[in-house]
Amino acid sequence: MEYDSANTLMQVVCLLLAFAAVSWAIMVRPMRIAPKASLRFSIANACVLAGMLLYTQRSADVSYLYWIGADVTILLGVSCLRSGAQALYHLPSSLHIDLSIIAITALLMSLVPPSAASGAYHVCLLSVSCAVLFYGFARDHYFGFKETLTSFATYWLVVPLVLISLLFLSRAILLIVDTSHLSSIATLDASPQRPVLVLWVYIVFILVVNILAVGNSINKLVTKILSMANVDALTGVYNRNYLHHKLNKVHRQWLQHQSQYSVLLFDLDHFKQINDTYGHGIGDEVLKQTAQRISQSLYSDDFFFRFGGEEFLVLMPNTSVDQAHALAQRCKAILNDFSVATAQGAIKVSASFGVASISQGMSSEQLLSHADKAMYQAKHAGRDCIRSAA
Repeated sequence: MEYDSANTLMQVVCLLLAFAAVSWAIMVRPMRIAPKASLRFSIANACVLAGMLLYTQRSADVSYLYWIGADVTILLGVSCLRSGAQALYHLPSSLHIDLSIIAITALLMSLVPPSAASGAYHVCLLSVSCAVLFYGFARDHYFGFKETLTSFATYWLVVPLVLISLLFLSRAILLIVDTSHLSSIATLDASPQRPVLVLWVYIVFILVVNILAVGNSINKLVTKILSMANVDALTGVYNRNYLHHKLNKVHRQWLQHQSQYSVLLFDLDHFKQINDTYGHGIGDEVLKQTAQRISQSLYSDDFFFRFGGEEFLVLMPNTSVDQAHALAQRCKAILNDFSVATAQGAIKVSASFGVASISQGMSSEQLLSHADKAMYQAKHAGRDCIRSAA
């Protein structure tokens, strides 16, 4: 009866892997949800499925295909999982490192003829390699999650992958200490000794990994949608909608820690004349090149927004009015030094700048109002200049 249960569980494992492989393939096409990552997740499940099917053909005879071939296929599946996470979060690829680990593992396995007699040796090598690859998988998720989730959520989503890594490492250590545990924690061949508990662990393992991968893909998709909602489609900088969210956050820091912040508001001079003379296409190009040049001049802590029309705003946390004025001078010099080439000649670009810093009793809306008044003072003073709020 136990043998029949083990066979049933093995079939469940294979069905789960097949279902996961097909589901990820559907996400590649026609759904096109993170297609690069989804394709690698699909291949990963297919590789693990192939490895499990090869496991079931093992016997007491020496067989490089059913032992080393199965183990290498499993390791390739884990490597594809890690590669999928890296594609999902645009992390540097570790494929050459992973393939080196798999190659070294296969070489060490080939030193001992693969059979039931040397099963503990091969399972130890497989377990250590899986532990290393899953540790890298967990590490990739940590760096991917920390950009969009809180530290608490990041750690708890990475913990299951770390536990899987430790589980493989523990299995290797246990077999090194006492090889008699092989039949109870590792055997997956066609013999009656196939352990039911290990098969249940595999089922949980497959579900956890794929659920995490699905959650990652959804999280990435939602993050992308939110990013698109917060970014100006023309210039690629943040839009006014996101300004209020970020401004409120910086203002709360000011109220709690007295961390002074400043804003720089500027308006391109004679922009309507540029549109009327050269057309809106050239006007759009002026806006895009302006946003690109100014973005490159800002500090990493600064936030750059398209405030509306031809107006742009820089939010500068931990910045005094003098520091903000210095940044305005740098931005002014950058705009004065470049021009937009057109068929009718080069267009020189300039702007009127207004600078304001937060002070006691001032709200964030009042700060924006002061910056706006300072900018119009610059316009009334002849444009292409800087004015600071009193």
